[in-house]
Amino acid sequence: MGGTLPKLLSLLILLLLTPQVFAGLDDAVSEISPSQLSGHTAGTSSETILISATPDSQLIASGQTTETGAADSSVVTSKQGINTDSVDSQVVTSIQTKDTDSVDYWLDKMTHSMRQQNFQGTLIINQDSRLRAVKVKQGITDEGSWQTLESLTGANQKIIRSNNKVTTIFPAKQLVTISDSTNKRPLHTALPENYRKLKKYYIMKMSGKDRIANKSTQVVRMIPLDEYRYGYIFWLDRQSGLLLRCDLLNENHQVLEQLMYSDIELLSAAPENTIDQSVLENYQQISLLDDNELTTKTWRAKQLPVGFLLTQSVQIPTKNTESKSYHLVFSDGMASVSVFIEVYGEIKKPAIGLSSMGAVNAYSSYVNGIYITAIGEVPASTVRMIALSIEPVSEPVP
Repeated sequence: MGGTLPKLLSLLILLLLTPQVFAGLDDAVSEISPSQLSGHTAGTSSETILISATPDSQLIASGQTTETGAADSSVVTSKQGINTDSVDSQVVTSIQTKDTDSVDYWLDKMTHSMRQQNFQGTLIINQDSRLRAVKVKQGITDEGSWQTLESLTGANQKIIRSNNKVTTIFPAKQLVTISDSTNKRPLHTALPENYRKLKKYYIMKMSGKDRIANKSTQVVRMIPLDEYRYGYIFWLDRQSGLLLRCDLLNENHQVLEQLMYSDIELLSAAPENTIDQSVLENYQQISLLDDNELTTKTWRAKQLPVGFLLTQSVQIPTKNTESKSYHLVFSDGMASVSVFIEVYGEIKKPAIGLSSMGAVNAYSSYVNGIYITAIGEVPASTVRMIALSIEPVSEPVP
């Protein structure tokens, strides 16, 4: 891949790779354009270290992989125009079946518990053979839900998620950023409210029982039916339904990343929020709530993996009046791909092609002064297909 890779691409790879507790820098994404800076390319690694063995997967030491039986299926793609209609949703407020041997029972229970269960615990994150620890608390009150995340390893960072607002605290820099959580992925893998529609694209099956964080768990697998999305293995607390461990599997059924609680305490009431927000009055505060983004239908993907729809399309405000930037999101309800489009004119030696870091892949193209980067926690073939199929609905004004 010749040329210089834009720094935003490298930044986005880092942010998508790292769960929300380490993604404070994503608040600055709207201030940086992909072709301004130079970046980094890293090879995808299948090496990982699992902390717990399971009945249906082998304990992994560095350099080994775990496999799950994937369905034998041909790759299906579809040519689609722009579609701004999100998949229909229905809020799951109660467990809809009493059949404890069914996948739907456990996935309903998982969805319900993540919205209703008070808890606190220590989450271990294994990404690209690097381990991180995070203290997690979740509280449900009459005023709404909140979650706090405090890094226990590496740089000191704290995050408060309250309803739709995310406050990220950097004590060493005495800096606070405030942003909207609407388009940010949660710390844990989350199923969409209408997850049953995902059965068109994934096989969901029960896979035995195990023990995580000293709790009995039910193991559930999501196996993709094509090569355009990753697979998942969930370990759900049999008492509450909480997700206690999640493995993300690539198209070769190797573990790309893993989140697992080493200890967790289920609570009948919201835990105490021990983050002292009074000290923040002396911190520099930056609001990244942007009300100036404009919904637009200027761009579309002429070819998408089956099930992927355009769920967001906005024009990003820039200080440079001679350039235009756009952000599109395509999703099947579980996997998602962000596309950044920048209309600049001539760029010297633009970097094009594939860049990877762990589970995150990105593909960049440059044609006629338009720089396109597709990035997401999906296989390389997915970002390549989408990046190369982006086209204007009508010719953009330079």
